[in-house]
Amino acid sequence: MQGGWQPPPGEEDTGAPPQGGGYGQPPPGGAPPVTEPLRRAWGSPLTRTVHRRVHPDDVGSFGNYEFNDMENSIIDKTASRAKLWGIISTVLGGLQCLASCGAVANAGMASYLPAGIIAIVIGVTFMGVGNSLKMVVQTQGNDLMHMMQALQKMGSAFMVQIICAIIGFVLAVLIFMLAAFVLVAAAASS
Repeated sequence: MQGGWQPPPGEEDTGAPPQGGGYGQPPPGGAPPVTEPLRRAWGSPLTRTVHRRVHPDDVGSFGNYEFNDMENSIIDKTASRAKLWGIISTVLGGLQCLASCGAVANAGMASYLPAGIIAIVIGVTFMGVGNSLKMVVQTQGNDLMHMMQALQKMGSAFMVQIICAIIGFVLAVLIFMLAAFVLVAAAASS
C-alpha cells in the first residue's frame, strides 16, 4: 500500500466508489506522489514515526541543514526581538526592585520586589533565547541543532515566565496582606 487512496480495511479495491463507511472519493487525478523527504518524515506507510519530545541528548542527531537568506532574516529578527524583550524586562525588573526600597516610607511598595525579581529572571532567560537564535543565523551546517536548542530554551523561558508569574502573584498578595495587617495594627494601637 503506497500513497494515494486506499480502500477501508477489509474491503477490496473494485475501482468503484465506496458505498457508505468508506474514506471518500480519491482526489481527482490521483493522489500526489509521496516524496522521499516526506517518506522519511512520515516513516513507511505501515509504520508511522512516533512524534515525541526532543530530549537534550538527541539534539545532535539532526541532519545538516542550512537555512536560506530569507529564513535567516526571519530568525535574526526573532532573535533581536527576544533579546530586546529580555533587556526591557530586565530593566523594568531592576526599576521595580529599586522602587521596592520605598517600602520604608510606604509598606505597599514592598510588593514591587517579587515582581522585579520575576521580571529580571524572565529578562535573562529571553536574552538567552535571543542569543541561541542568533547562533542559528551565524553558524553554518548545524542550523537544525542550533534551532532545536533555541526552541528548547524558548520553551524553558516560557515555563519560567509561567511559574514566576504564579509565584509572584502569590507573593505579592501575601506581602500586600502583611502590609495591610501591619498598617491596621499600627492604626489600632495609636
